[in-house]
Amino acid sequence: MAVLRSVKGGAPDRVDGFELAYVTRDGEQARVALAEAWSLRLDRAEPVRRFASYRGHRHLPGRWWSATDQRHVGYESWLERDHLAAFDFDPEVVAIASQPFWLFWTSEAGKTRSHAPDYFLRRGAGSRECATRAGYGAGSCSR
Repeated sequence: MAVLRSVKGGAPDRVDGFELAYVTRDGEQARVALAEAWSLRLDRAEPVRRFASYRGHRHLPGRWWSATDQRHVGYESWLERDHLAAFDFDPEVVAIASQPFWLFWTSEAGKTRSHAPDYFLRRGAGSRECATRAGYGAGSCSR
């Protein structure tokens, strides 16, 4: 069973070797070192990939009208939609973005890896956090 979890903690001690790619306001892809990404407004970024829907698809993707953001926020399954609704009703959450960036790194075996977190949240106190389904092994992206 897939479970969505929030990954919390401080900024990682070691960020070299990690890159972050996101979509700019002009619709272009930008890629920066992770250490340079802390000042980006990722909570307003557009998704880095589309939410596919096709006949026979086992998941039910869609868009949720977020009262928090006053815009539609995408989801890829009803499980993600349920968590999105919970984020939307959480008074501490002030911004939500769906799959706002790709994180790229090289594994110890030398293979290029990538991951797009399901959600990026900004809280009223200014902290930021990623939420992703369990099992990806994603590290912290909180600050």
